[in-house]
Amino acid sequence: MKKKSKKLSEERHIKQGGMRTQQGERMPDIVLQMPEIFLFDMNAYMNAVTQAKSIDYSCRTRLYDMYESAMLDLHLSGVLDKRLRGVTRLPIQFVRDGVPDETVNSQLRSPWFKRLCKDLIMSEFWGFTLVQFYLDDDGSIQYDLIDRKHYDPVRKRILKFQNDQDGIPAGEFPDMMFVGSERGLGIFAELMPAVLYKRGNMADWAQFCNIFGMPIREYTYDAGDEMARRRLLADARSQGTNAVYIHPKDSDLTLIESGNKTGSSDLYKTFADYWDSKISIRVLGNTLTTDARDTGTQALGTVHKEEEDDMKADDRNFILDVLNYDMRPIFADLGFNVDGGEFVYIEKEKMDPAQRLEIVQGLKNMGLPMDDDWLYETFSIEKPKDYDRQKAMAEERKDMLRKALEDNGNENGTEGKDHLNTNRTPFKNILSRFFGVAPQQHGADTEF
Repeated sequence: MKKKSKKLSEERHIKQGGMRTQQGERMPDIVLQMPEIFLFDMNAYMNAVTQAKSIDYSCRTRLYDMYESAMLDLHLSGVLDKRLRGVTRLPIQFVRDGVPDETVNSQLRSPWFKRLCKDLIMSEFWGFTLVQFYLDDDGSIQYDLIDRKHYDPVRKRILKFQNDQDGIPAGEFPDMMFVGSERGLGIFAELMPAVLYKRGNMADWAQFCNIFGMPIREYTYDAGDEMARRRLLADARSQGTNAVYIHPKDSDLTLIESGNKTGSSDLYKTFADYWDSKISIRVLGNTLTTDARDTGTQALGTVHKEEEDDMKADDRNFILDVLNYDMRPIFADLGFNVDGGEFVYIEKEKMDPAQRLEIVQGLKNMGLPMDDDWLYETFSIEKPKDYDRQKAMAEERKDMLRKALEDNGNENGTEGKDHLNTNRTPFKNILSRFFGVAPQQHGADTEF
C-alpha cells in the first residue's frame, strides 16, 4: 500500500492558536485562551463540577482550568510522571506472522509515538483525549492534540471558543481519534479536593511559620517625639519582614505566644502528608513505592510494588487495545499496511543474573544439554578465541576420567561390596593419572 503523496491540506487540518495571525494566514479553527489557574476553592470546584455535569448545556472550561492548576502541585505532578513512564519503558512493535514489520515499527520508534502513549493515558485523568493525525513533509506520522476545552464529547463538536455551545462536527475532519468517556470527568475530578485542601493547608502553614518562626523586634520611643517614631518605622521597614512592635516608652507591651508551636507545626505536616498519600494511592495504587514510611516493611513494600506493576500492566494493555482496534483505520488511511498483524510489546527479562546462573546450574545438574553460545551471550562473557581447542581438551579429560573409573571398577570386581571402592589408594592413583595432563605447578604439598 502506497503512502499518501502529500500531507494533510490546510483546509482539513484543525488549526489552533490565538487571534493574532500573519498576513495571508487563515483564522484558526480553535481560538485558544489563557487558562485561569489561581484563586480556586472548594466552592468553585463544586460549581465547576455541576456545570460540567449539566445534561443539555454542559461546559467544562472552568473545571479544566482547575485541572491545569492541579498540575502545579509538586506531588501530583511527580506521581503522574512516574505512572506515565510505565507506558513508555517497554517498546511496542508491529508483527505479522511473527515477523516484525520495519515500515510500521520505524514510526513506533519516533518521538511522536511516545507522546501519544502519554496523551492516551491522560485521557483517564481528563476524561478524554482527541487527536488528529497527518503526514509531515518527510512522510512520517504526526498528530495534534486538540485542546480539551474546545471539544464537546457529548455532541461531538469542535468549539471555536471555549465557552461555545455549538461548533463544527468533528466528523468533518479526517483521521480523528477519540479515546475516553463522553460524560466522564476523569481522575482529576477526584483529585481536585485533595489538591485544594492541601493548597489551603500549605498557605496556613506558611503564615504560621512567618508569624511564629521568626523573632519579634520591639522598638520604643518617647511619646512626644514624632521624629523618633518616624525614624524607627523607617528602620523597621529596611531590616526585614518579620514582626515588629513599635510603642511609646510609657506604654506596656505583652507578647503571648502559642503554647505548643511544635505540635501546631506537626499538625500542618500531618495534614499535608495525608493528602499526599491519598493522591499516591489514586494515581499509583500505593504509597510505599513513592514515600518511605516508618511503618513500611520490605514485605509491605513488595506488595505495593506488585500493585503498581498491575496498574502499569493495565495501562499497557489499554495502549495495545487502542492501537489494535482504534488506530488500525488511521494507519491504513495514512498509507501503512497493518492487515494481518498486531501490535505487541517487546518483553524484557528482569531476572537477576545470579538467579539465572542458579537456574542454569540446576539444569546442568539435571543433565539437560545447554548451548554454549547462548550462555556466553546471556551472561555477557567474551567467547575465547581458542574455544574449539579448549572444548576438545575438556572433552578429552572427561573421557580419560571415565575410562579410568571403568578400569578401576574392573580391577576391584563388580559383585557385592567390592563394587564400592573402599580402598582410597587406587582412587588417588586414578586422579593422579587424570590430572597428569594438566600443567604442573609448585605449591603447597597435599596428600590428595
